[in-house]
Formats: sequence, C-alpha cells, structure tokens
Amino acid sequence: MTPIGRQIHNNSPRQRGFTLLEVLIAILVLAVLVGIVFTGFTSVTNSMVMAQSAAEMLRSRQTAWRTLSSSVQGVYADSACLQPEYQLLGTSADGAFGPADTLRFATSLPMRGANALPGITKVVTCSVVDRSEAGEDLMNSVPVDEERPSAILLIQEEPLILESDDFGAPSDTDTSSVYEQGIPVASMDILYFDGTLNEWVEEWDSLSQRRLPGGIWFKINFPRSEEERQQAFAEGIDLQESADLEFMMSLPLGREVEFPFPDFNNLRLDADEEELEKET
Repeated sequence: MTPIGRQIHNNSPRQRGFTLLEVLIAILVLAVLVGIVFTGFTSVTNSMVMAQSAAEMLRSRQTAWRTLSSSVQGVYADSACLQPEYQLLGTSADGAFGPADTLRFATSLPMRGANALPGITKVVTCSVVDRSEAGEDLMNSVPVDEERPSAILLIQEEPLILESDDFGAPSDTDTSSVYEQGIPVASMDILYFDGTLNEWVEEWDSLSQRRLPGGIWFKINFPRSEEERQQAFAEGIDLQESADLEFMMSLPLGREVEFPFPDFNNLRLDADEEELEKET
C-alpha cells in the first residue's frame, strides 16, 4: 500500500457500537414508557368493569323494583281471608349471603304475555333460591360473575285456580302458562306492618291473621365481591340495615286494619266451628 493510501486509511473515522450505559438508559426509558401505557390501560379497563358492574346493578334494581311494586299494588284477598287460594304468606329464612325470605300472594293484575286473558287473577311467588336449585333456562338467563357470587331472586307468576270445595269446582285455567323471571341478588329481607302491634314483623299469614298487613317492606342486596364487602365493613356500612334496594308498599286492603275484615256472610264463624270440631 502506498504511503498516501495508508495516510487516508488512518485519517478515516473509526466505527464503534453503543456503550453499556447507553443500552441501560434505553432499556430504562422503554420500561418507563411501557409502565405508563400499562397503567393507563389498566385504569381504563378497571373503569369499564366498574361501569359495567354499576350498570348491571342499576338494571337489576330497576327490574326488581318495577316487578315487585307493580305486583304488590294489586294484592287481593277474599273479604274474610278464608280462601287458601288468596293466601298472603310471608316466611323468613336465611341463605348463603343473608336473609332469603319468601312471599306468596294473589294479585288482581293480569298474566303477562300476548295469550293472557283479562279478568284472571294470578298468584305471584317471590323467593331467593340457590343457582343449583334453579332450572337450566333460568340459569342461562341470569348472568354469572365469578367475583361476585350470588343467589337468584325467582319471581313466578301463574294463574290462580280455585280448588276449595267450599267455593266451587276447580277452574279450567291453563296451568302451563307460568311466567318466571330471575334476578341475581345476595339477599332479600321482607317485613310486614301489623296494625294491631303497630310495628313491623318478620312473617305473615293472612289465613291465621284473618287480614292483610298494612304494608310490605322490601330490603334487597345485590352481589358484591369480597373486597367490596370488606370495604363496606371498613366504612361502617351494615348491608342488612342499608340495603341496595329498599322500598315500602302500602296495601289498601290492609291499611289501618287492626282487626279481621268484616264477615257479613258469617264464613269465618263456620270456619271456626269446623276447627273446633276437628280439635274435639
């Protein structure tokens, strides 16, 4: 090689790679950027989950309130409260997540659906059941949330059939037209206003009381995760006292009634005599 060529080669800039410090800085910057993006994505995801959960609770709240309030407004019973078909029966029980009360009553509202005929009284039963006790169709209609385990508020409506021998032959009403609706809940507590005691009681039987309660008080809690339960406990919130859905319905037929309904046909007297004969 000529001296001139050697001189040109020696004067050319030398190529070199990144230093270890530069690589570490680049990795650190990339980690910070990824962390910022992941935090933002997680925040958006959590917000969407919370919004979806709040929307589901609101939808369940509206459905439960609309269904129960409309049915209770039409509660009906015979004047002497003797016919078992018109019995209003409220029982108290405990479930896996709290109170799991049951309420059965007759209402003058018509059955739902296009095939429902006017003038047919229906029977409504509200009960809290475990998912394992619900039918397959009902389970498929109620969403499942693994983080928020729940029971099912089962609302059944069926045509009322008079089967008492004292009040006529059985009706020909179609018994296959039964309507069922399921709502995910954690608990349901129902109280009944007793005009005689002037207080709310846990259970009611219109056949034994011979009258309807003056009002019904619903307390319904919806599913919560364990973290949400712990948070409510830390904030001093009693879920049994401060329910998610709480409303009272006044019953016109039982309001301000302290004694059994007037029995102009002496039906109650005949019933009492039959009970005494059975006891003797």
